[in-house]
Amino acid sequence: MNIDNQHKFKGLDRSERKQKIINIAADLFHKKGYRSTSLDHISNELGITKAALYHYFSSKKEILSIIYIQSLQNIFKNTRKILKANIPPDKKLKLLIHNHVKNIIIHPINMMSVFFTEENQLPEKEFRKIQEEKNKYNLMMETIIKEGISLGLFKKMDSKLLSFSILGMCNWIYKWHKPNSLYFSPDQIADHFITLMETGYLKNNKQENYLDLASLEMAPKKSKSDTKRQIYCKLRSQCKTLMKLIDELEQ
Repeated sequence: MNIDNQHKFKGLDRSERKQKIINIAADLFHKKGYRSTSLDHISNELGITKAALYHYFSSKKEILSIIYIQSLQNIFKNTRKILKANIPPDKKLKLLIHNHVKNIIIHPINMMSVFFTEENQLPEKEFRKIQEEKNKYNLMMETIIKEGISLGLFKKMDSKLLSFSILGMCNWIYKWHKPNSLYFSPDQIADHFITLMETGYLKNNKQENYLDLASLEMAPKKSKSDTKRQIYCKLRSQCKTLMKLIDELEQ
């Protein structure tokens, strides 16, 4: 039994002790899995007896249920405010992605890992409730996307499929992100995801032409003629397309 943790635990008030138990349980469920974690593991980590643990929770399932309740509270904490904000839908979607990455997935990453992996351990009634709440959240994102499409800010596409794409990309963070990571900050991850969604990963024509011209200057002499020919053909094709569009507009 961890004596140091026992002293720290005893120094907390009852509500803080309950939250400490929940946090430790979430961490152990995340690392070991719900089935492989016992109340003995949780009590040992806290430096208290299993009997003392029963003063706060009646079972491991009760702790798991509270983890889901707190996770849902956290998911909707800022989301409703974003949805009601008097700003364009493209701004709302950016805020929603930032909030999802930073305040839903990363900061409580152990809890969200449990949230995504252990729902089958819940009683049937609670399991159905979790699915309903997930659908509500998905619908909030779909609503923003539909509004953006109707205003001509987003391309016409299936709002549900786009919502699933964004959430799938963001939710998977719990699988690879490490707390206190030195590689990518939450803001960097959110900004990267937003850029990827807005611009994709292919270069546009202007970028391609710029890079082609730059590479021409750097190319060896023996390949300059070939490179010039490629750029000439590409520009000629683009000019033909542009002239065709101009002719159509003049008619």
